[in-house]
Amino acid sequence: MSIYIKRILPFILVLIGNYCFGQYSISGYLDTPEKNKRVYLCLLKFNELNSIGPDQILTSTVTDSLGYFSFEGSLLSEKHALYRIYANLDEDVEGVQKYDMEDFKNFHNFIFSNNDTIVFERNSKFWFSSNRNTNPIDNEWKTYGSYTDKLRQEFSDFNYQNINNQTAEQYLRELKSFVIEKKPHPLTTLILLGSLPKSAFKKDLNDDPEFLIQLLGQLNDYYDNSFYALQYKDFLDDLYKSETREELVFFKRLTYGLAVLSFLFFAGILFLTLKLKQAKTIQQAPIDFSLTSQEETVAELLVGNKTNKEIATELFISLNTVKTHIRNLYAKLEVSNRTEFIEKFKNHPRD
Repeated sequence: MSIYIKRILPFILVLIGNYCFGQYSISGYLDTPEKNKRVYLCLLKFNELNSIGPDQILTSTVTDSLGYFSFEGSLLSEKHALYRIYANLDEDVEGVQKYDMEDFKNFHNFIFSNNDTIVFERNSKFWFSSNRNTNPIDNEWKTYGSYTDKLRQEFSDFNYQNINNQTAEQYLRELKSFVIEKKPHPLTTLILLGSLPKSAFKKDLNDDPEFLIQLLGQLNDYYDNSFYALQYKDFLDDLYKSETREELVFFKRLTYGLAVLSFLFFAGILFLTLKLKQAKTIQQAPIDFSLTSQEETVAELLVGNKTNKEIATELFISLNTVKTHIRNLYAKLEVSNRTEFIEKFKNHPRD
């Protein structure tokens, strides 16, 4: 009995350590002729299953001389998120490569969190395909994903524009019924819906919005009104805006015409008013921060007391990118720390 305890004790300690300190582990073997290949880890939005780009990359590592690789740490999200692991077939090619063929595949999408472990076993044709993932939502997604694959085969391919929108709308109705019955994790539902075109959601949002609104509430509850909840909210807002835009074209044109007439009427009065104000007081010249759109977003999150890790998670960028933006912001505002930055950013007018 004592020998048995000695053998399992290290494994027990590892499990306890991971549970207490929240560390993730991603490891495996890449069966390729050449070793020292670079392996990339990416964070994906819910509708990025088929996309691949350098802006998704969180970090990377290189296989050792035997072909083994690993990612370990505690900087991933504590919440379930969608990730991709991949390696380029040709190391000399710039950018990223994505192969998904019958006899070869060089990437794998999976759901993961900061407390999980995944091990990719040896496979010469389908890299990263054979894996053991401790994340329960990943297993749920794969199980329900097989249902959606069968469901998709029953309908025409709704990804092509020449297919009638009715096909996608019917698919959405079937998928909603399945989700209502099975009650999966909201991230699983979100990913399953992610392959549908916006046209299917537009009609559903007008006819029966309860399902889509409830999903937003579930995502807000789990992700604390951030991360995938924010992305999905933006998705719904875009749908509402597109509908509203079509309905208000006439009113926008009318408003524009009235604005022109108002401008012509009040131009003289406004000019005189500005002259009088300039004569009475010297206005403080606004500071031209000259911030990019991304820097402006990072600045607002800093003022909102978000940590670097929270900013990276919310914007789907790496920690190094967040730190680079913060350094640039400090330089532009001529400050040396976060407190000085927040004070100057909040209390000075900007263009």
